[in-house]
Amino acid sequence: MLRREFLIAASAAALGGVRAGAVVSRDTAANVRVPSAPRLAFQVYAVRDLCARDFPGTLKAVREIGYEGVETGRFYGLDAKGLGAAVRGAGLELVALQLYPHTLTEPNLKETIRFCQDSGCRRINTAWFKGSAENENDWQLVVNVINHAAEVCAREGIAIGYHNHDQEFSIRFDGKAVCEWLYERFSPRVLQEFDPGWCVLGGGDPLAWLASHRRRNPTVHVMPAIADTAGLKPGGAGVAAPRDRADWSRLIPALVRDGVEWFVAKPTSFPDSLADLAASYRTLRGILASGVEDK
Repeated sequence: MLRREFLIAASAAALGGVRAGAVVSRDTAANVRVPSAPRLAFQVYAVRDLCARDFPGTLKAVREIGYEGVETGRFYGLDAKGLGAAVRGAGLELVALQLYPHTLTEPNLKETIRFCQDSGCRRINTAWFKGSAENENDWQLVVNVINHAAEVCAREGIAIGYHNHDQEFSIRFDGKAVCEWLYERFSPRVLQEFDPGWCVLGGGDPLAWLASHRRRNPTVHVMPAIADTAGLKPGGAGVAAPRDRADWSRLIPALVRDGVEWFVAKPTSFPDSLADLAASYRTLRGILASGVEDK
């Protein structure tokens, strides 16, 4: 969605009386369930080219690697019920829909809720708002929209989370990263879908962020923080590959202790290959098998 279109819709929502949330403490979001053990899912974006050619077949192939869940914002011509059927037919769980913020503005929100329900999903993670680096009011609009959507969706049993990219850590207002600025204003109902890889690429410290924003991450993206893919081949750009700047050996145990339900793998360099998803699965399983207590 064009930023201008979102701002128009967001402004309308704000004029309708949507109010920004109170400051959120580090231990809020009590509705995040602490699971006995995290599970592994993948983001369709990681294999988007394969999915464009054969969505059901790709889902089944990734399930055979060992992944149990999937998150997607791409539907490949399927309606909500068709999407849910394809995911279940592959033996996967539809962990979350990842949607642009404009899908949460009125009057789009009602249809978004219906799609989520019809697909059998109970979580929406919204992402990719590229707000102004000069005007914090730009970001206040997205806060208003997401707070409103979180309140409405909660009544329907749907959780709303915000997914960061690098800009939320690279853009700063008065020395404060936009991501910090946002979570001071988000309602306690707004969860996180933290992406430590993007945090690293944006100049942030993911372990410090996690320590100050606890118990709010039911899903976490595990995206390799690889800035330069020149010369890499499929299988060499997965989680903890040599060029991955994120320290997953420390991050994964910290996230497990924090109560993450789903690790959502998202190696993005080779969308027409399963190799990096397979390598990432092996790496994540190895880290999880090594235990978390002493990390």
